[in-house]
Amino acid sequence: MFITHRLANTRLADRIIVLDRGRVSEMATYDELIDQAGDFFEVLKLQEDRD
Repeated sequence: MFITHRLANTRLADRIIVLDRGRVSEMATYDELIDQAGDFFEVLKLQEDRD
C-alpha cells in the first residue's frame, strides 16, 4: 500500500481507492478509473496539464 498525491504514480497499483473528504468515492484499477472519467480522471488531467 502506498499513498500519493501524484496520481501518475498509481499506474502500477493493482487497485486504487480514491478518498473524498474521508470517504471512498471511487475504487478500481487505473484503466477503469480513466474510463469512468470521474474525480480521479479529472484530477489526473489537471496534474498532467501542470507538468
